[in-house]
Amino acid sequence: MQPGPDPDNYPPIDPSEPVPDDPGELSPDTPETLPPAPVEPMPGPDDPGNVPNGDPGNVPEPA
Repeated sequence: MQPGPDPDNYPPIDPSEPVPDDPGELSPDTPETLPPAPVEPMPGPDDPGNVPNGDPGNVPEPA
């Protein structure tokens, strides 16, 4: 990860300058769309109160 620009070297903000209506002008390098959301486990039709747990990975069992 690269460090961001030095905040002490930003140009001063001009309050009279208009804010762009197109957010692409503010962040031109961002992707157009977001990636799809991960699929979360859902309760089964036979047991609606039982939501399956994912593998938490390296979490000890409670004592």
